[in-house]
Amino acid sequence: MTHHLTRIVAAALVVSPAFAQWVQQTPANHPSARRSSAMEFVPQNGGLILFGGLTPALSNQTWLYDGADWTLLTPPTSPTGRFGAELIYDQARGVAVLYGGLNSPISIPPPTSETWEWDGATWSLAAPAANPGPRYQYGACYDALRGRTVLFGGSTSQLLGSQTNQTWEYDGVTWSQVTTAGNPGALERPAMCFHFGIGKAVLFGGANGAGMTGNTWLYDGFAGTWTQVATTGVVPPARNAARLVYDAAHDVCVLHGGQDASGPLSDTWTFDGVGWREQSGAAPVARDHAMAFLPTTSQTVRFGGFVAAPNTLTDQTWEFGAATYGSGCPGSNGTPTLSPGGALQLGQSFTLDIGNLEPNFNLAVVVLGLQRLPGLDLGFLGMSGCVGIASPDLFSTVTGAAGQASWTWPSVGGQVGVSIYCQALCLDPVANAFGFTASNGVFATVRN
Repeated sequence: MTHHLTRIVAAALVVSPAFAQWVQQTPANHPSARRSSAMEFVPQNGGLILFGGLTPALSNQTWLYDGADWTLLTPPTSPTGRFGAELIYDQARGVAVLYGGLNSPISIPPPTSETWEWDGATWSLAAPAANPGPRYQYGACYDALRGRTVLFGGSTSQLLGSQTNQTWEYDGVTWSQVTTAGNPGALERPAMCFHFGIGKAVLFGGANGAGMTGNTWLYDGFAGTWTQVATTGVVPPARNAARLVYDAAHDVCVLHGGQDASGPLSDTWTFDGVGWREQSGAAPVARDHAMAFLPTTSQTVRFGGFVAAPNTLTDQTWEFGAATYGSGCPGSNGTPTLSPGGALQLGQSFTLDIGNLEPNFNLAVVVLGLQRLPGLDLGFLGMSGCVGIASPDLFSTVTGAAGQASWTWPSVGGQVGVSIYCQALCLDPVANAFGFTASNGVFATVRN
């Protein structure tokens, strides 16, 4: 079976020249269209926390995305509305840190210098003895090896020439400016994340007084040094207002969107600590969007942003990686569920977990295909109320116990950028005339 699956994944290269890795989700609830929000994964909430943004009015809303739907939270205390801030989760202290941001849409007031913390239930205003001062549109990440929130650059006002090249760190008690050996120069709206595999912060792009940059920098917090990466091969074009997040499932930083002189961009790149690789497929263009990695589903999630010049905002949610789609049909033990146990990574195992099987049989047929079907009515087979949502290019039978089963591809083959669509047909003799029910679908793309 594994050999055949590798062959059908390789065959997809002939079927289509491009393979979308971004999938638009359609949650029942979601924030309104906005840009420059702050978003981060918070374990206490089991999902992504999104705060603020420009709608175009200033927002002080706190939203939770669990991978399926958005929920508007109502904490007893909240920061005032703002945009251009970053939300960084401090793993050592179990709080998410929000610094600065612009809390006025007009140019006269400077950005704030407030430090707020989210503990999973409410916001609290911290009182560090020192701070970076008024700041927004900076780069930030959490140095997991040293237990520090790292902040670089940004603007001190909305006036021209207000970019800074300062590096600051927050240990939960106070902010400290770091005098570094070298730095990327004064920048606003750079993209930044911490690459755990190399133990350094990664910064790309940003705008200075002369225009946009396309340089890659590494920050070593132990040594207090910024080093420009001498990347070889193809590299992302210069830009600002992009997003860069660490994908823990693949040990890469994911760069997406932003803008250059032509306007918003749609391309996606990954950085492994040494070089860049452009990923096949793209979501629609976006700049000043929110983006974060959701480890519970191995997804990079994008929300909102500018999608067209000069000021068209979006309220769309997009995901990059394995994702669920569609819905199943009820059986004797509820509606069967299909979920990815991780990412579809070249050379690694890939698992599909099946739930709500008929517990007296615990048998399912996994359907794997190269196309997503629009919802083929399976009533002609006697499966009333069920639809097929994955093309039946390959079948594999799996058995389990107690209404659960797992199907595993031991070593993912094929080529990076190829997508597969999966669905489970579950044995349930009394559910309908055919004796099978169907699960939701799973979409996944082979990645490095």
